[in-house]
Amino acid sequence: MSVIKLKLNILERISLLNVLPHEGSIITLRIMRELQSKLSFTEEELKKYKMKNTQSPDGRTTITWDEDFSLKETDIEIGEAATGIIVNELKKLDSQNRLRMEMLSLYEKFVEGKAN
Repeated sequence: MSVIKLKLNILERISLLNVLPHEGSIITLRIMRELQSKLSFTEEELKKYKMKNTQSPDGRTTITWDEDFSLKETDIEIGEAATGIIVNELKKLDSQNRLRMEMLSLYEKFVEGKAN
């Protein structure tokens, strides 16, 4: 089984967490739980990037962070099975015209193979 190492910035990590499926087989769910753990932010990162949840006027919860770190990238190791699930989810969103602008770099990295 091959593992890829990608550099993902804060927005990409948050966007990828939102792309991951919330249902599937037991194997898929276990793979997603492990990937969620890798993508999540440590207490140290939360403090360093000054990350916090805020409530927008329309009632949605958003995550904000210090803009000085907006492009700060972290190496994330992603297994072959997890990569396949991510690619399928991104392709599904694309076919349904549901990709959002913040997902574009993820689509380019995972589907089009334009890793940095």
